[in-house]
Amino acid sequence: MKRLSLKQKVRNMRIQEIRMIQRIKKNKKNKKNCRTGEEQLRTIITLPMPPFITIFLNKNRTKSLKVTNKLRDYYFRKNICMKLDFSETKKMFTEGTLYLLAELETLKVTNPDIQFSLIPSKEIIVNQVLKQTGILELLGVSLNFEDMEFDETVKYWKYSSGHKVEMDSAEDMLDDFDDLLSESSSTSIFNSITEAVTNCHHHAYLEKRFINDPMKAKKWWIFSQEKDNKLSICVCDLGIGIPKSLLRNSENVAEDWFSSLKNFLKSHKEKYDRDSASIKAAIEIGNTRTNLVNRGKGLNQIINQISTLCDHKASIAILSNKGSYIINRGMIEDRPLTGIVDGFSLPYKQSIDGTVILWEIPIDKQISDNASGASHE
Repeated sequence: MKRLSLKQKVRNMRIQEIRMIQRIKKNKKNKKNCRTGEEQLRTIITLPMPPFITIFLNKNRTKSLKVTNKLRDYYFRKNICMKLDFSETKKMFTEGTLYLLAELETLKVTNPDIQFSLIPSKEIIVNQVLKQTGILELLGVSLNFEDMEFDETVKYWKYSSGHKVEMDSAEDMLDDFDDLLSESSSTSIFNSITEAVTNCHHHAYLEKRFINDPMKAKKWWIFSQEKDNKLSICVCDLGIGIPKSLLRNSENVAEDWFSSLKNFLKSHKEKYDRDSASIKAAIEIGNTRTNLVNRGKGLNQIINQISTLCDHKASIAILSNKGSYIINRGMIEDRPLTGIVDGFSLPYKQSIDGTVILWEIPIDKQISDNASGASHE
């Protein structure tokens, strides 16, 4: 083999040095701390967000759950910067936005090391929703809105969350209901939300959602939104879901409960998928599950409260795992109106591993006040 000259050796060493410097620069660029710009060994994970963030309708639900399932992959990964790309997101629905926020907060609580950055949407309203709902604050990300006036569809979003049955953190939100709803409607929805939070506290987090669930963020989350003369309220928990909770065994479960549940599911299997039938079972026979006199009202009470809301004009959708039960008084325009006992279900292919309850209530404060004023004339 021909020996290299000293000049050639020096040249080769220089080429290797240049290549090494280029590799170091490239690695530093790819592993920058995406939030502060400091050079750290932090891998950037870009996660595209769907055009429509919702868990209601199947097509868009699948795309939203693809994102939240991906978030769980990073519960225990260190030195990660998660870049959420909202550039193609066009609309954020109440229940989907709350569910996304809950999953993001669970990830952050579980993995305090993780950092976030964000690519904003091309739609200004989407960015305003991210601000108004507290998602930007949660992620530690800021966007410059230049003191712009928030859109009417955004400015009335309210958010609250908590760990216990007491809803002190939601006090301001609950006070707003008194300004929007008649006294009877406000009382009914307050009782319903309280029952939903109580159910979450007593049942949702008694087991893991899935094998690697760290069970660190045992919370409930609430959104409310005033829009188009309607009040939308959404309560979410990331627990085991209603279908699984009905199958839990304990010393307080009535002896004939499991046979009653089996018979109920069998009798409803033609109309409802299993998870949806389980939700209906929790509504109709759930109060016989335990021997405790102070338990078991749950969904039954929540559904019964609907009958007193706004002269039978309020809708409710209960989504849990792969099932749903919907009392439709206009919430879904292309589906028939229903009463309390003939609600329908939207079966889903993928589970949300939790429970989301959504109310849609016509604002009746003005109607009530006018009626009250007329009676005094």
